[in-house]
Amino acid sequence: GGQSSQPPLIVVKSDGGYMYSTTDLAAVVHRVVEEKADRVLYVTDAGQSLHFTQVFDAARRAGLAPEKTSLEHVPFGLVLGEDGKKFKTRSGDTVRLADLLDEAVRIAKEDVLARQDADANPADSSSAEDVDALAQSVGISAVKYADLSMNRNSNYKFSYKKMLALQGNTA
Repeated sequence: GGQSSQPPLIVVKSDGGYMYSTTDLAAVVHRVVEEKADRVLYVTDAGQSLHFTQVFDAARRAGLAPEKTSLEHVPFGLVLGEDGKKFKTRSGDTVRLADLLDEAVRIAKEDVLARQDADANPADSSSAEDVDALAQSVGISAVKYADLSMNRNSNYKFSYKKMLALQGNTA
């Protein structure tokens, strides 16, 4: 074959250890041979684009995936913290979606209760169940809107304060 301008794909390390590329090539074989897939989509962050270009190229060159099978990387941008770094917990772990949603609902509930207190009309106060339902709806909707309003390919800074603001282009 011809020379490639991309760096080589390492499949097995010199010590015999395996790499992500090894399991990704095995996954291509499984999807093409076992699942008889005509089209395979890999949805990961944009930072993986070179890796998947290399894996797909290696799979084709090694005869593991026929040309008729579409292997596609569908990249997305990263969610960043307000500091501009990958959005993580204080301990450095990836933020779980369930935890993110719980926090959005908690903040939305604080806002609902603060507004209720500011109105100070006992006749207008909502039941605890109503407050919980409203907070659930506002919190989760705000996260959905914040995510869907961004370009899929662009990185964006995540801010609960901006996401839950009730003025401007927010939920």
